[in-house]
Amino acid sequence: MENLGMLSTMPLLAPILTVLLLVAYGLFRRFSRGKGQLGSRTDHALTSPAEYGFERRTLGIGAIAVIVLYFVEFVVRGYVFNFYNTVDWWRYATPLIAAGLTLGVLLLQIASRKTVAPARPVVATARRTWLSFGPRAGIAGTGVLVAAFVATTLAAGAASSPDDRGRYIYIELAAANTTIDPLRFWFYGWAYGIPVIICVGVLAIMAWLTLRANALRPFRVPENAGTERRARGEIAAGITSISSAAMLLALGGAFRLINNARGPWGLTIDGDPRSEPYEMTWHYANLAAAAGWLAPLLEVAAFMLLLIAARRLLPAHQRRQPSENTVTAEVV
Repeated sequence: MENLGMLSTMPLLAPILTVLLLVAYGLFRRFSRGKGQLGSRTDHALTSPAEYGFERRTLGIGAIAVIVLYFVEFVVRGYVFNFYNTVDWWRYATPLIAAGLTLGVLLLQIASRKTVAPARPVVATARRTWLSFGPRAGIAGTGVLVAAFVATTLAAGAASSPDDRGRYIYIELAAANTTIDPLRFWFYGWAYGIPVIICVGVLAIMAWLTLRANALRPFRVPENAGTERRARGEIAAGITSISSAAMLLALGGAFRLINNARGPWGLTIDGDPRSEPYEMTWHYANLAAAAGWLAPLLEVAAFMLLLIAARRLLPAHQRRQPSENTVTAEVV
């Protein structure tokens, strides 16, 4: 169990598990459905209006960018620059910032096309809101992640202790009934939690604005309204997938740092051969250990969400999109 606990703290464990799961899934599909159907998939971009192709590609590229920037930050922080004694809160905020920038670009694309007048106005049959096209399960999951971040930030921040510079970056483990100085470990205190929770809030607002803009823009032609609804549903699913995955990556990193307080830790006094080891344990060591076990699982789920979103949103090959006149003629 101790070796498994050490294995769960490896930063690259989640990517390795993700690759293994993808390979296993590919093999499962090959043997269950046959080799001829392994590479087949429904390319929804072929039936979507041409103006939604850019938005789909933006989200698909954004999903890949979140993964790439996650690894770039890991390599730069670990092997290029020395951030010793630095509160590197951006290591947890990098996926949040990448996802927020992706949604920002998408929001600009939607806003620029919203100013174009529709070919023929489409009368709305129901009031549309930001929830109209979004997957309810995905939106609820994103809300749960925001609540989990708030609870984690408040709980970890309240348990943290400041260093000599006033930065709340430590967790103190004291030996009961002794005068020994407490052990101090780096911890997800206020110095980390406050900047990251601000990034989570900004990402949640960006997701809400983008879902709202995606839902409220007018339809282009009445005959194509059903196809546009499907396309907007795919865009909304991509928004929630990228937002949730970025929050999962950030929360997994926070849990990994909280795992530093799992304990128990033994301490002996040098020069005193009769000294017995003192056991120092945090009151919530079990929760810290559970956070360490959950961290790679959250990260694996995030990578899977991003890869699935990229595969769904990025077409396997570009084909000529049908024009609006062709669609109208076929309907008539």
